[in-house]
Amino acid sequence: MRVRKRCLVSLTLSIAGILAGPAAHAQLRASVGSEFFSWTEDTSPEVRERGGLLAFTLEYTQRRDRGLLGAYRGKLYFGSVHYEGAELFPPFTPVVSTTEYLGTSQEAQARYRFAVGQQRAVDIVAGLGVDLWERKLSASQKEDYVIGYGRLGVETERDGEGWIVGAGIKYPFYTWEDAHLTDIGFLTNPTLTPGKDVSPYLQVGYRFDPMAVIFYVDSFRFSQSAAEPVTHATQGPQYIYQPASTRYSAGLRLRFDFQ
Repeated sequence: MRVRKRCLVSLTLSIAGILAGPAAHAQLRASVGSEFFSWTEDTSPEVRERGGLLAFTLEYTQRRDRGLLGAYRGKLYFGSVHYEGAELFPPFTPVVSTTEYLGTSQEAQARYRFAVGQQRAVDIVAGLGVDLWERKLSASQKEDYVIGYGRLGVETERDGEGWIVGAGIKYPFYTWEDAHLTDIGFLTNPTLTPGKDVSPYLQVGYRFDPMAVIFYVDSFRFSQSAAEPVTHATQGPQYIYQPASTRYSAGLRLRFDFQ
């Protein structure tokens, strides 16, 4: 009986150790901040949108000293920005207005971690994500985007107080745009597919355990989409396309770490 009790206790402690091990190393983080948002379209006159958005981020990372680990990054952002552009139809009269944005990104990551010294880690990061946003230009004109993208980069952070640095590239391998053309007088609403270009990202911050302040720059670059034939109720037949566009976000966020 004593042997059996010892075996049972030993087995119970072993199972508890296995279950508790990953949880102890898992890390949940939440961030709040604001970002300067910029959207430009290569048109004449050029479309420019500038302004501030609020952003909330949720992160989960398997925390290990080295080797392969998984991670999740989720973000919600929204706000109104200043619009400078022109009317959609000739004579393309200049327009100054406001554009409303509401969006979210969801990303799964695979990381390979190298230990540098006793407390600093360097991660090779590969991510797959989707970014969805609504761009509302007026009561009747809006655009919905679905962008599937990949990320490749390098990030380093110290376990405890210290610098946070990361940089890499993003590529939108899937693009989809619904311009809701029937809401503004067109007879059909073909899907637009903005072209795909590589863009950079960067983050620099400092961790004051259990908080961190992080400055970041993120971006998307899209080349011009294919032109689609459409007919407008009053303007007649024409071609419509999404011009070459660039989206940049430069923000500052306060991150809270939960062990």
